[in-house]
Amino acid sequence: MSDILENTNSPKILIAASGTGGHLFPAVDIAKAFKKLVPNCEVEFVGSGRYLEAEIIDKAGFKRHIIDIVGLKQRGIMGMIQFLRLLPKALFQGWHIISEFKPDLVIGVGGYVSVLPIVLAWLRGIPTWIHEAERRPGMANKFLAYIAYRISVAFKDAKVPCLSKVVYTGQPVREVFKEIAKEEKFIDVPRNLLITGGSQGAKAIDLVAQKLADYFKEHNLNIRHQCRSENMEAIKEAYSQKNINAEVFDFIEDLPATYRWCDLIIARSGAGSTMEIGVINRPAIFIPFPFAQGNHQLKNAQILADAGKAIIVEEGENFAERLKSALDTLLNPENYHKMREIHYESRSLNAAESIASGGLKLIQAKKK
Repeated sequence: MSDILENTNSPKILIAASGTGGHLFPAVDIAKAFKKLVPNCEVEFVGSGRYLEAEIIDKAGFKRHIIDIVGLKQRGIMGMIQFLRLLPKALFQGWHIISEFKPDLVIGVGGYVSVLPIVLAWLRGIPTWIHEAERRPGMANKFLAYIAYRISVAFKDAKVPCLSKVVYTGQPVREVFKEIAKEEKFIDVPRNLLITGGSQGAKAIDLVAQKLADYFKEHNLNIRHQCRSENMEAIKEAYSQKNINAEVFDFIEDLPATYRWCDLIIARSGAGSTMEIGVINRPAIFIPFPFAQGNHQLKNAQILADAGKAIIVEEGENFAERLKSALDTLLNPENYHKMREIHYESRSLNAAESIASGGLKLIQAKKK
């Protein structure tokens, strides 16, 4: 690594990230990895102005630019019209950001906000890197794969175009999660249940949790539930009526503390959640989002389920009853401890560092 540090001087890295925590947290992890490898490097972000960007990027201490653009997926003709209306302004904003910051490398972590920065960087001969978190890439990364210099993937079997550019890194996971994995937590009978639909919540999970309030009380479970903001009061009321020891949030700011607290987890199976849960070693019930592109959430969940570290419960007929059955399995101490003791080798322990190191090598190669 020393030869990279000697030849990159004070590199400038621009990272495009927006949307959910599944995009934003890994992007911040990558930024921190660059700062760790080259402390005097400059890292700035491009986002679309969504509220989680301020919660995650700004609070991490990085400067953030905004491009006014929207995605196209599942938005129909009105979405196309809005996209075309915003495109000229977005092009101007993107060009101005790159001209002003003069990055040596532009990184996209998936999603529509990555497209313009990567395309504009490519047009200007600036090295580009995209990261694919899912086993099946979305529209943005499928397109960008053809022009990116390098593509990192979270899963070895990711179906990404241009395989000659692909490097397997795993998914960036925050350092603190790796520390949680090393901590021994003796649990006689699991009691602390984390319910989360991801950084933006999940309506189906919020609704089924209310139906299971009697079950939670019967089994004396303590609940921490991250929900959609519009569902918060109804969920609080459902738990309160049954006198359940519960905390309800629309966003969990201290997720590491919550992971330390919990014994088991009910969650969506986005790439970030799946990797984090695999690292911290907590038995989980995954409820894949049924409308995810390419059904990628189900495919993500199958990684841990096949390893014996999780149970999959899909939405649909008798959803609540099947979820109760899965909980019955995990609340059995023998089953619970057996699942925790199964060896699972995480693939995400050095992903952010691998991406940062690879990015620095691209910068070095360009400057030769």
